[in-house]
Formats: sequence, structure tokens, C-alpha cells
Amino acid sequence: MAKEKRINGPMVNNKKVIRSIAAKTVMANPGKSLVVVLSIALCTFMFSALFTISGSLIAKFQDDTNRQIGTSCNAGVKYLNEEEYNRIASDKNLKSVTKSIFVATAVNDELSKIFAQVDYHDEASAKKDFCYPEVGRLPEKETEISVSSLILQAFGMKADSKEDYESLLGKNLSLKLSGKDKEQTIDFVIVGIHTGDQVAMAQIIVVSKEFQEKFSPTPTSSYYDNAASMSFNDCFGRIDAEVDFFFPLFFKYQIEKAIKRNGLPEDTQYGINWGSVGSSADFGAIAFVVLMLFTIFLSGYLIINNIYRINVYTDIRSYGLLKTVGTSSKQLKKIVNRQALYHSVPGIIIGITGGIVAGSLLLPMLMDGMAISESIDSKAVINIWILLFSALFSYVTVRISVRKATKLASGVSPIEALHYTENNSFRGRHRNHSATFTATRFAFRNVFKEKKKCFFVVLSLALSMTVLSTVFTLLIGFDENKYISNFLMTDFSVADATTDNLAVSNNVYDGITQSFLDEVKKLAGISKLGNVYAEPSIQDLNDRDYARFKERLLDNEKAYENSARHLSAIYYDESGEQTNDDTYTIANIYGMDDYALSTLKILHGNFDAEKFKTGKYILVNEYDYDGNESNFVSYFLPGETIAVNNANGDIREYEVMATIDIPFAVRIQAYTDMDVNYVLPTDEFHDFFGERAPMRTLIDATDDAEPAIENWLADYTKNVEPSLTYTSKSVFRKEFSSMTEMFKMVGGLLTTILALIGILNFINTIVTSVISRRLELAMLEAVGMTKSIQKKSLCIEGVIYGTLSLLFGAILSSIISILMIKPLESGLFFFSYMFTLLPIVVVLPFLILVMILIPYIVYKRAMKETIIERLRLADA
Repeated sequence: MAKEKRINGPMVNNKKVIRSIAAKTVMANPGKSLVVVLSIALCTFMFSALFTISGSLIAKFQDDTNRQIGTSCNAGVKYLNEEEYNRIASDKNLKSVTKSIFVATAVNDELSKIFAQVDYHDEASAKKDFCYPEVGRLPEKETEISVSSLILQAFGMKADSKEDYESLLGKNLSLKLSGKDKEQTIDFVIVGIHTGDQVAMAQIIVVSKEFQEKFSPTPTSSYYDNAASMSFNDCFGRIDAEVDFFFPLFFKYQIEKAIKRNGLPEDTQYGINWGSVGSSADFGAIAFVVLMLFTIFLSGYLIINNIYRINVYTDIRSYGLLKTVGTSSKQLKKIVNRQALYHSVPGIIIGITGGIVAGSLLLPMLMDGMAISESIDSKAVINIWILLFSALFSYVTVRISVRKATKLASGVSPIEALHYTENNSFRGRHRNHSATFTATRFAFRNVFKEKKKCFFVVLSLALSMTVLSTVFTLLIGFDENKYISNFLMTDFSVADATTDNLAVSNNVYDGITQSFLDEVKKLAGISKLGNVYAEPSIQDLNDRDYARFKERLLDNEKAYENSARHLSAIYYDESGEQTNDDTYTIANIYGMDDYALSTLKILHGNFDAEKFKTGKYILVNEYDYDGNESNFVSYFLPGETIAVNNANGDIREYEVMATIDIPFAVRIQAYTDMDVNYVLPTDEFHDFFGERAPMRTLIDATDDAEPAIENWLADYTKNVEPSLTYTSKSVFRKEFSSMTEMFKMVGGLLTTILALIGILNFINTIVTSVISRRLELAMLEAVGMTKSIQKKSLCIEGVIYGTLSLLFGAILSSIISILMIKPLESGLFFFSYMFTLLPIVVVLPFLILVMILIPYIVYKRAMKETIIERLRLADA
């Protein structure tokens, strides 16, 4: 303490003076202060732009997903009676509980391509479920309805704007309703209209409480009293309690606790809104976000830390003089921190403003490349919390970055300050440098004499290369063919509109008409055409087949547990206990033409097309219980004989030729029981199961003919046979292209910002090095070292930094690629992992060029004074 007083003199405790000195120091050199402010603004710009874009995208995606699901609630408890609903509605630990009741489905012919669900909603529920009328009101009387605009359009009404809505209020709409054990046509009066969402799973028709109580009264018994009675038919009139929580995380845990807390049956069914951010704790996603935030923070830290070090080096003599007049180390720290505050305020304001503007301009471009509902606008969500978080994140980064500078400024003594050079180059014991002097040796000494500084410069440059390499690895791994084949195996697929509509209770599996087939065969450019026929069937397994089925599936704990959610009532006995004693299973039997057969994937066995056409053979799928092909379980094996029955009870035996995987785009797009699927040749299928129309027609076309055929299909399915619908590869190609463009844009933006920060950090490092070593370089020049050698040495330093950055970037990219990108192959169906460091190789010449040019330019500008002027620093 006494030593401190001898060095610093008496402490001056004057906050006003400290603030004044800090302010005058900032204003004394506006150019230098501008550089600091712009550096802080750049970091804040990066924070606020990324937070604005990511926050807006999360909000848009959540809204879009909510609209697909049909609710913005966190969770829902299903199929309750009034007493059960009242229990959960009175739970004080829940933020809100609203009520909706499933009344019926509308099954008019006009609605064949739409699942029209008839519900009762209270006002709060209607708002949360996106069916609150934009024009008009909710129904109050028995024959009043509020309806989706898409329902009205399906009936041929013009419902494109709110003016159209107004004109339709009071009009009659006749609906054919299918409810519990009854079907009835009723004339309703339209009293409210809301804009329907194309992405929604169902279009909602809201009825009054009076109508609900009459058409589908809520049962007094519990849906969960008897497991054997659980069926779709018992869902009519049941109450769904839609729940919001106070705490926005771990929804599954919270809803299970609420069910238990309110004494509801243990097997009460519930749903989690997977569109909500807090629907699950995805620790991988959390880790990724934390890693990204750390990367951004580290990038900001590196540039701001270096800039403040430059400031301290250039102002070090001023700090020494302040100490001679009594300023303490603590007060010097306050001065530097106060300077940081004065720099931060304008820097943060500029950065946030620029970030929000950039985020708002980029967001529409990003959203244009995403499959998102047309009802979702592309305006940035400017949340006050985003602004505050960006400002706080930037200021914390500045305060942490400036700590090194404050420590340096406060720790130097007045005498040291007058002769300060980086690392105090002329202090300490002298080492024997008898080795031959070279510019390269000199450069290596300067780079590695402060290893921490070298590490951070290299890390700063390596970060941008790592992000670039990661984005490139993702992009080359995105497989367009895999992406499209998940939805469509051929250029076009045509089926009845209800075939793949999972919301429809009576799907049509023979909807392709002969007139359509006749017309499509006339089209030019058709290269391949194939039909898929289908027969959902209950197969009564004989003792031989059941023994195999039971051993391989029912006694396979993993497979059976996974399939339990698909099991129908046939797997429960009269008391509701689960049993495996039944000897039959639900199976889908397919008949396929040659082209359809070519889409199948052979898993085990060998497929012989000619032998298969004899009708003596069958193809059988394998059970997929976890999505991993290596874990597929065989029902029956190649070479085994199995019995197949038709609806009349006739039985034929077939030899299993091979086991297969049927693409989702080709099969019936629903899973039941153990998901058994058989494939027969078309002629044998018709002979055994009866002649019928195809379920699906697969079409392949030449590239030149694709646009014309798509236009023809669009016109035909709209104007000639509206009951048909089609899908095409071109739609999914556009989706895939849009998705990859989004990654390119986001990855390119992040890479550019990080690369800019890395280069600026390198410039700052070289500037710091040259400024702090001016005296050293002047003395070396005085004893014979030419400026040419000094410039060469600095350029070699740049090459060393660049080489180390490339090596470190390659190592970091490899680690992230293997640990974080490669696992995506198992979780992302359209991703094929390929290890590459090509981007780093490509940027190598550009990086080396920059690393050479920057030191050369900095040295030339910093050494304008004569050697005499620079040597005077020693006597100043």
C-alpha cells in the first residue's frame, strides 16, 4: 500500500474529473474514436441483425406451424367429459384453459379435397384456433355457422376478400354432416367468416352450443373407462381442453403433471404443440444456439479487445503522466471504462439501427425461399426484448473486451510509460542471439513471443473459415433426389383427392378412372406409366404364419412397444387388457405394374420380374420401428410360403420372393397395426381380389414434355375430373432449391461478417505490433536492418498467421463436421454426409494475398517519420 502511494501520490477522489478526462480523451482524437465506435457498431450490427432475423423466423415458423396444427395453445387434453374438463379448467397452476368440442365432419362432394371439421368453440378457443370470424360473429342460434373462406370457395362462392365476406353473410349453406352413427344434411345460415389456411390440416366450421348439444351431446361417461370402447366414433361430443402454461418450456412434463394433479385417468390422451419453441428440450439445438452465440461473442471480443489495446498503446504516455499527478490505478481503470461507455452508446445505437434495417430487408428474401403459409407476412418482428438483448450483449462484449486494456493502462508506471514497447522488449535479461539473423526468424519471434495474442488472431480468422466449410458441407450433403423421393418417386403421381387425405374417414383407393387413363396415354412425352392397386384387408394368419409373426414381431419388445400406438381394438380383449392371442392382422395388399414395381427397394432376396409375373410369388415389406433400415424386422423371409385370404374367405399360398421397402409416395399413406404390406403382380391381384380401378397412377415423362404435361394435369384435375389430384417433382424441386438458397444466404452473410471481423482483427494486430514496436524497429534500422527487411519480416508474419489460421480452421472444421454435421445423416432424410475441406483450399491464395498486403500497407503508413524522429521516442 505504501509503495502504491509512493508511486502514485495522493489519490484524487473526483468522479467529475474522471468523467471529464475520459470525455476529453475521446474527443481529442475523433478519427481514432470513430474507428472504435464503428467497430462496436459492426459487432452490434451483427448481433442485432442475426437476432432480428432469427427471432422473426422463429416467430413466423411458430405461427405457420400453429396454423398447420390448428392452434396456438401449448398443449391439449383430449376426449374429456364435462366433469373432467371442469377439473382441469379450475387448475390454478395453468395459465389458461379453453374449450373446443368435435361435433361432426362435413362430407359434401364439394369438400372431397378438403377435410371440413365441424366444432363448437368458445370465444377464447376460436381466437387461439384461428377460426374467430374476421367478418361477422360466432354462431349463437342452432342453424348459424361461422366458416372458413376455403370451405365457401369449395362450394363455388367468391370469398377472396373481406368485401366478399360481407356479401356472403346471411347466405344459406347446406352441409352434409357425418357424426356419431348418423349422417344428416342441414341448411345453415352464415353469420361469420374467417380466412382459411391452405396449410391447415382441417378447415373449421364453427357451430353454436345449441347445435352441438343437439347433434353431438357430450357423453357423461369417461372415454377412458374401457380401453376396448376407445374408437373414433366415441370422439364426437368430447371436449378438448386447450392449455397454456406459465412456464414456456417442458410442455410434456407440465401436461403430464396437470393430468395427474387433477385426478384424470392415467391413460388420458394429450397433444403437445410441436410448433411451440418450448414444446421440448432439444439439448442438441440448445447446444447449437449456445455455440453460435459464443462464436458471435468471441468474434466481437477479438476485434474490440484489439482496438482498445491499440488505444492504450497510443495513449500509454498520457496514462503515465496522469499517474505522476496522483491518478491511481483504480481511477485509470475507470477512465478507460468510461471511454468504453462513451464509445459504446453511439456504436450500439448505430449497430442496432443498421441491424434492424438489414434484418428487415433480408427477412422477406429468406421467407420467399421457405414453404410457409401465404397468410404469414414477411415483416420483421421488432421485439423490444430483441433490442435490449442486442444492446446488452454488445455492451457486455465491450466491457469484457476492454478488461485487458484497463489492466494494461492501470498497471504501467510513469517511467515505463515513457519508454513502453509491446512486451517491454528491452526489459529483462538479454538472451544470446548468436544464431544467424534472417527475416523469417525475426518474423517467427514476433509472432510467437506473445502466444495468447497469436492464438486469438488465428482463432478469429479460423472462425470464418469454419463457418464457410460447415455451410458448404451442409449444402453438398443436401440430396435433391432423396428429398424429392420422400414425397414422389416419379415425375407425376395422380390419385383421388381423398386417397392421401389422412383427415378423411372414407378414403378412396380406386379413384383413377378409365377415361383419365385413356386421355393420359395420348399425351406426347410419356416415357413410363404404371398403376398401383390397393386392398386394405384383415389377414387371418394360419398357425404356421402366426407362429412366425408372433416370434418376430409380437414377442419383439422394441417393435411391439413402438407399434402399440397403431394397434386397433382387435389387440384388446373384452376387459380392455392388451393381448397377443388374436391370430389376424391388418394388411395392405397391393397390385403393381412393372413401372410401379421398379420403385420398390429390395431388402432381402432377389427379384425376378418374369418369375414374379407367374402369380406364384409375393413381395412382403419389413417392419420399420425406429426409422433405421439396419433395424428393420422381417415378418416373413424369402423362400417361405405364406397364406393370403381375400374378403370372401378364399385362401391362396405364395412363396416370398423378396422383402421390400415400399416408398411412402407409392403406398397407402397411413400406418395401421404392425403395418404389414404385401405386393402381387397386377393380373394376380385382379384375379384374387377382383377387378378394380387403380389407387394411384405413376407417370414418368421426358424433360422437354414435363411442363406441358403438368399444365395438362392441372387443367384436367381442376376442370374435367375435380375428384382427382396430382403431385409433381417440379413442386418439390422448387422447395428444395428455396431451402438451399436460404442456407446459402444465411451462411454467406455469417461467413462474410466473421471474415470481415477476422481481417479487421488481423489489421488491428499488425497495427498494434508496428505502433508498439516503432522504437524497436527504429533502433534495428539504426544498426543496419533495412526497411526492406522489416517489410519482408512483417509480410512473413502475415503468411505465418494465415497458415496457422488455415491449419486451425481445417482442424476446427473437421471436428465440427464429424461431431455435428455427420450425425445429421441419420436424422435428416435428404442429407448424405460428405467430408470436405474444399472451401479452405479455395480461400488459401486469397488469404495469403491479404496476409501479405495488409502488413506491407500498414508498415508503409506507420513509418512515414524519419528514423531520427522515431528514435526521439526513447528520450521523450
